[in-house]
Amino acid sequence: MIGAIVHTHALLQVVWVSLVAGVGVTSSYGLAILGGTRAVEFSRDGQVGPAVLYAVVGVAGIAVFLGAIVFGIVILMGD
Repeated sequence: MIGAIVHTHALLQVVWVSLVAGVGVTSSYGLAILGGTRAVEFSRDGQVGPAVLYAVVGVAGIAVFLGAIVFGIVILMGD
């Protein structure tokens, strides 16, 4: 009886997608913060190579984070 009311496949899909989205968005924001702070630290120390590498990591984290936000808005708005 309950199996007819609850669509188990859809429920499990919501669970794993929300877990992946939560971890992914949080991780990308963390990479953005890590990249930005380390890039500033290394540039102050005069180490250009690591500063550029961490700046790229920070920009990539910001890009993924903003992409996830835009993707979420697009999904909410519908087709």
